[in-house]
Amino acid sequence: MCIRVGHTVTITEEMVKQYAFLSGDNNPIHQDPQEAKKYHFQKPIAHGMLVMGFGAEIVAALAGRNCVISEYELNFVNPVFVNDSVQLIAEKRENSNWVEIRGIVSGVTVVKGKAKFEILSNSK
Repeated sequence: MCIRVGHTVTITEEMVKQYAFLSGDNNPIHQDPQEAKKYHFQKPIAHGMLVMGFGAEIVAALAGRNCVISEYELNFVNPVFVNDSVQLIAEKRENSNWVEIRGIVSGVTVVKGKAKFEILSNSK
């Protein structure tokens, strides 16, 4: 048996601006279309860690309460552009503490990876 959770998020310009401010990552390829084109991107790209944050959110939802994410990796196989709507899907097999993650934009896989979660013991 497999349990699947999905969520779609649109990476807005405002999200990217806020993430740049909070993280200090002001690389212009995230906000300046001309700079993005210099690096062969058709338009500004989202911060990888911003996308990873949304992936961690669905892993946490799938893992449930009293769990922590102990390992997490996400590979960017295609760019995630500002204003893309990313469908994030997390799947967990029964009796496993590993979750597989995929991100899809317009039918194209943009990210894929996995996360491991651990159940916290009740400390009473």
